[in-house]
Amino acid sequence: MSEFGIRARAIMNEKKLSQKELSKLSGVSEPSLCRYLRGDSEPRFDIIQNVARALGVSEAYLFGKTDANVVSNEIEEIKRIVARNRNVLTRRDKSDILALLYGEDDD
Repeated sequence: MSEFGIRARAIMNEKKLSQKELSKLSGVSEPSLCRYLRGDSEPRFDIIQNVARALGVSEAYLFGKTDANVVSNEIEEIKRIVARNRNVLTRRDKSDILALLYGEDDD
């Protein structure tokens, strides 16, 4: 099994996600995801990004380039900040935060 598969499966277990659920969250077909998790083939970068985003980790973490699960920790901290301030955030503020988190740019 590849480092990608080992780390992705560990996070799936931690979050109690099935392969089918990760497939839906990431937009990667279940058969393809299975091949990537087993290490039978290397995923393209866009697939890596989708799986990492669905799992709440960085691409570097999935490939063993870092031991720190930085993205997940940052997102958890952002969620706490948003939760504490939910009564003062406008709909636009919330939209901007989501765009920032998921790399969407409406410009």
